[in-house]
Amino acid sequence: MCIGKESQNIYDYVHSLSSKEHQILFENEEIYSAYYVSMYLIQDTYGAILSHRERGFSIDPLIAYIEFWGIMQAIIIQQDSISELYHSVTWSKHSTENLKNWQEIRRLRNICAGHPARKDRPKGEPLTRTFMGRGFGNYSEFVYEKWEHPDKTTHPRVKLSELISSYEHEAEKELNCIYQHMQTYITYSLK
Repeated sequence: MCIGKESQNIYDYVHSLSSKEHQILFENEEIYSAYYVSMYLIQDTYGAILSHRERGFSIDPLIAYIEFWGIMQAIIIQQDSISELYHSVTWSKHSTENLKNWQEIRRLRNICAGHPARKDRPKGEPLTRTFMGRGFGNYSEFVYEKWEHPDKTTHPRVKLSELISSYEHEAEKELNCIYQHMQTYITYSLK
C-alpha cells in the first residue's frame, strides 16, 4: 500500500515551496482549503484502513458489521478526497471512469447497502435487493445474498482484500499524477 507514501510526497512538496511558489499553486484560500482538507482526509482514511486491515474484523458479528461499513465509507471518503485534491491543483474534473477497481468499490458499497437508490439506475435494469448476513466473512472473502427480479437469488463472493489492494494501486497512481502535475505547474509558471 503506497497511498500514504504518495500523499506524504505531496505534503512534503507543498511544505517545501517558497512563498511565491505556494501562491502560484494556491491562488486563493478556497483552493488551499480544498488541498488542506483533502490531504488530512486521505491520510486519516489511509491510516484507519491500514490499521483495520492489519487487525481484521471483530469476531463479534454486530461489531464486524459496523466495521465493514466503516471501511467502505472510509474508502469512499478517500476517493472523494483524492478527486477534490485533483480538482484543487489541476482546476479540472477528476475522471475516474477508467479506474476499474475504484468504480467497483463504489458499486459494491451501493449494492451491499441493500436498497440501491432508484434515481441513478437505468429504468431497463432489473431491480435488485441485497443482504449481508451476520457472518458475512472477512477480508479474504465475504459473501452477500443478492435477489434480482424476477425471483433469482445468488450469493456473490468478494475477495475484499484483493479488491482494496487493486483500488489502492489505482489511487496511488492518481496521487502520483497529482504530485507530478504540481511539480510541472510550478516549474512552468516560474519560467
